[in-house]
Amino acid sequence: MEKSAVNIDSTKFGEITINGKPYDSDMTVYWSGRLAFRSKEHVLELGEFMKILREGPEIVVIGTGQTGVVKVSPEVAQLADNKHVKIYREITPKAVEMFNAFANHGRKVVGIFHVTC
Repeated sequence: MEKSAVNIDSTKFGEITINGKPYDSDMTVYWSGRLAFRSKEHVLELGEFMKILREGPEIVVIGTGQTGVVKVSPEVAQLADNKHVKIYREITPKAVEMFNAFANHGRKVVGIFHVTC
């Protein structure tokens, strides 16, 4: 199995380290290695999710924050179901582990990570 193009090294309150580089922003991380900054929203809304779907993921892992405050709008959950995209929601440290495991197994995974609350 080939090594994933991206690895999330760690996360702590206010920070996520990806491929050795720390970021103090919420991030969207694609299996291809592409990174995107995201606003520190506490709800994953349909518009943001539709942009992610254009990349063709099979899995989306949502890091809901260090204490789990981020929610997923019902419209996102419904669209994911319609498009056969599996969504996992976990506190960010657990979501990082899940993302890395999927990426290292060659899955088309996108991670959306909230790095604070």
